[in-house]
This record gives sequence, C-alpha cells and structure tokens, in this order.
Amino acid sequence: MNFKTLSIEETREEVMRLAKAAAGEWCTGGGWQFPFDFGNGIIAPTYTEIQSMHIWRRQVMLDAIENVIPEGERKDMPVLDLGGGEGAMAIGLWQIGFRDITLVEVRELNIDKARFAANHFKANINFNNSTADEFLKEDKKEYGLTLFMGLLYHLLDPFGILTRIGKCTSKYMVMETALALPKLKGFRNRGDYAPSEAAFYMRFDSAGSHTAGLSDLELWPNIAAIDLLAKHAGFEKLAYLSGENPPKDFASNSRTIVLASKKQVSD
Repeated sequence: MNFKTLSIEETREEVMRLAKAAAGEWCTGGGWQFPFDFGNGIIAPTYTEIQSMHIWRRQVMLDAIENVIPEGERKDMPVLDLGGGEGAMAIGLWQIGFRDITLVEVRELNIDKARFAANHFKANINFNNSTADEFLKEDKKEYGLTLFMGLLYHLLDPFGILTRIGKCTSKYMVMETALALPKLKGFRNRGDYAPSEAAFYMRFDSAGSHTAGLSDLELWPNIAAIDLLAKHAGFEKLAYLSGENPPKDFASNSRTIVLASKKQVSD
C-alpha cells in the first residue's frame, strides 16, 4: 500500500473536517470516538469525555493478545475486526505485528476516519463497508483472531452472529460489551431487572449517533448470557480481562471485556 504523507496543517484540517462531518442532533459539535494522537499537538476531538475509556479498553485488549499470541505468529494470523469503527483497535494490532487485518464497519464516515488514521500510522488494513451480519454470511475466510468489541449489545440476533463468528474463528475472540445489572448502575438499568440466570435486558436508545447500533432497540446481556453465547459459539474458555485504573463503567461492572478461546488453544 502506498501511504500518503500529509503536512502538519493538512493533517490538522482533515482531522477537524472529519470531526465536523459527524455533527448531528445527538452531538452538535461532531467529533471522533477515539482520541487519536496524530502528533504535533493534533489530537482527535472526541464526542464526549466518556470516549477516553476507549484508550483503556484498547490497551487491555492489546495486552491480552500480546500475552497469548507469540510475536512470531502474528504476521501470518488473519484478524477480523467486526464493527471496527474508526480503526483504533485494528491499528493497535498492526502496531504489535499483525499484518492480515480485515475491518468491517457499516458507517461510511467511520470508514473514512479509519482510512485516514490507518494512512497516518502506516497500517495496511483491509476495509469492508458492511454490517457484521452481511459480511459473515458472505465471507469464507478463517481467522485466528476476531474482535467483537462494543457491538454485541447493539444486535438483535446475538446467537446468530456469535454462531457465525464461532465458525470463522479458529483460536481467539475478544468480546467487549455493556452489561445488564440487577441494580441501578452504569447506564441506568432498571432496578427491577434482577434475573439469576442467563438473560438479556431490552433497552431503547437512539440509533442516530455514529457509535450506536442500527436499531433503536438494544439487547444487553448479563454475565451468564455472555458465558452461554460464547460456549454456544464453540469458545470453551473465557477469561474476563482487567487493567489498572479502569474507567467507571468497567470499574462498576457495567461493561466487560472477555478473551474467549477455542478448545485447541485452551488445553
């Protein structure tokens, strides 16, 4: 891939242009989801302060991957990043040695941001402008690692998607999601939501933002539902990840990150 070198001013202008392109009723000033540091004091302005949690979640994911996948195996291991947004996770994986990365994202503006960031950081990533469901139905490739971060609770067919992820993933999946809790925490879960077994909490939220799902209905799993979904998809070992100084949503267990492994890599 031929990377285009931009001047400092050209970089600054494009960062702000892409930020303003995201403006809407949900966020009148626009912005980015991930606060990319493009150097020379140019940091992508985020939609809200809560977006700073994405730095933490990316580092937790990268630390876990570095621990389980040796450096020598990364170059030739295909990676699938579903709902990859602006490319922060995929670029992070490129920077630690992965070279066969496919990012799937449905919103064209997010793809534009991801392409710009990938060019800046010289990451040769394959982009696919599609929904996760459409991509998984058509794609025949096998991946050693699949990222499924911040997408699960936006989907109305979690079992179908996880089944297809299980079929195309040979080793690892990193899944991050908001959680339904039995008490009033985090994202204002109802106080009477208190199932003791696997369950989902149905929640209404606007689909208007560039970080939301495509439906205004969301299905938030509890911990038991995550275990059931992952095992239904063929992942037999789950490790719930943690890191130092977690953002409030992770500290309160309103969100979680899971490293799921297939049998042949978990024995």
